[in-house]
Amino acid sequence: MPRVDASLDALGVPPGAAVVAGVSGGVDSTVLARLLHGAGRRVIVAHVNYGLRGAESDADQAFVEGLADDLRAPLHVRRARVEAGGNIQEKARDLRYRFFEEVAAAEGAGVVAVGSTQDDQAETVLLHLCRGSGPRGAAGMPAERPIARGSSVRLVRPLLDWSRAAVEAVARAQGWSWREDASNAGATYRRNALRHEVMPVLRRIFGDDVSARVAASAARVGAWAGAPGLLLDALEALGPGLPLASLRALPVEVRHGLYLAALERHAPAAPRTAAVAASIDRLLDAQSGRRVIAGPAVVWRDRAHLVVGAPAQPVAAVRVPPAGAVATPWGTLTVEPLDAAPASWDDDPHVAIVDAGALAGEVVLRPWAAGDTFAPLGGSGTKLVSDLLTDARVPAPDRAGQLVLTADDRIVWVVGHRLAREAGAAADRPAVRLRWVLAR
Repeated sequence: MPRVDASLDALGVPPGAAVVAGVSGGVDSTVLARLLHGAGRRVIVAHVNYGLRGAESDADQAFVEGLADDLRAPLHVRRARVEAGGNIQEKARDLRYRFFEEVAAAEGAGVVAVGSTQDDQAETVLLHLCRGSGPRGAAGMPAERPIARGSSVRLVRPLLDWSRAAVEAVARAQGWSWREDASNAGATYRRNALRHEVMPVLRRIFGDDVSARVAASAARVGAWAGAPGLLLDALEALGPGLPLASLRALPVEVRHGLYLAALERHAPAAPRTAAVAASIDRLLDAQSGRRVIAGPAVVWRDRAHLVVGAPAQPVAAVRVPPAGAVATPWGTLTVEPLDAAPASWDDDPHVAIVDAGALAGEVVLRPWAAGDTFAPLGGSGTKLVSDLLTDARVPAPDRAGQLVLTADDRIVWVVGHRLAREAGAAADRPAVRLRWVLAR
């Protein structure tokens, strides 16, 4: 039988460390709390009473209160209701983990431990496979991970190598009591149906150790789950973005894993689902400039790459004074009046010498809009700003932050790109130097 102290050491939970134990009152979590205490960790007991079983739920809470007294451990209890509809078990788990994270923060603990076992792992893997999950689902539950995205609190599962039978055997040998949740005996939930109807058949056909073998397969898949991250490292070392040619050479399943790894790295709050991966994959055959919005992230296709980033935030229009500086989230525009245009100036696209007369009236710095046109200096006729940006190969996400300078609603300068014909400065006339400095 695995030793819990060795498992805790492997998980980076040293003796004396504060650990929040999520305890329902069932055998797995009860044994976990007692073993943590016996292994010299400072146990904080946390329990959620959902009230789903009336008096039975209250009896579970009373049992956990008694366990905390027996261990002389701090106790945190939350009474909470799970909203009806959808996956009740998933909602309850999310609520429970948020509470455990709050308890950890309040107690100065960096670790939350739960009593998931080898049998739970096997059930989880089979559930994921039946839902059509990819490698991440087939890898099952990790032995440790952040309890939530971006959280400094770690969730650990010290009993993940233990069978449920081994846990119960320890409890009986030690004379430890626990609570039985009658709802776990039914087949209302898919996991319960799998546990009570499917797993017995698998054990009869493949042997009593079938859960251990499914869990071992999950561990091997998990060892390969980091492969997309390594491939991502190699591709990103070639330059910004994921090269389309390299992506097309990969099997579709590998590409999907790569997209999700890129989202996890560059936009951790973005949803990482099979549907998102499939949407991103369709960009390979889309026109340049197409994009997929995934929560707070955007993936866009340029001419040779897919690039992951954050959507550009809208910029409000601002009035520009005759002299001075105007700051925006994208950069700062400096306006400097000149008695006359200089004889020559640097060929810097972010600096423009403009005829002062072109800036008569109300001068505004604003985002460009669909349908904007202007008469480019050095050309004939008018041109759409969108066409100018296309010709300049401005990536689609950057276009949302492209600004134009207008005077009485006429575009004088597509900032950083092209002046309007009427803005051309003459050597013998007053002028204005416009300098655009990108925000860092």
